[in-house]
Amino acid sequence: MTKVLLVALSISIWLQGCCPGRRTEPNYPTDVSGWRDTKEGTTKLRGSFVLKKGEQTDNGKLQITVSDLLSPECTGDAGDFAARARVKLKFSRLSEKQAICSEVFPETGGGELVGGCAGIPSEFGVFGVSVRAINLKEGWVSFVLTGDY
Repeated sequence: MTKVLLVALSISIWLQGCCPGRRTEPNYPTDVSGWRDTKEGTTKLRGSFVLKKGEQTDNGKLQITVSDLLSPECTGDAGDFAARARVKLKFSRLSEKQAICSEVFPETGGGELVGGCAGIPSEFGVFGVSVRAINLKEGWVSFVLTGDY
């Protein structure tokens, strides 16, 4: 009985260490420019944004909508993609109001739009997304678009 109790207690402590209950929510960013071409080092930025779930932004050609904010999952592996907060962004051609693709990006991460979003034409000049912060409690995401201008 003592061994079973010790095993159960050990598993409980281990799970508490990896589960999202201890998440610290980030502060609202102060450096949000919207659609504005700038340079950060050698990286060309198309803009920086803060949007809530369901909100969208566009530059007259490309519309980006925050489809969902996803909580971290307790996977037991802190480096696992699902162990971080994530955002699902939908990219649409504004002229046709037609979705081009949707992609999920992790907090403090991102990626190029060549995988699931390979359908983003180069005419938009947007090549990647970098998620700076996700605040699940207040329901917003801060991200930048990288690209060409």
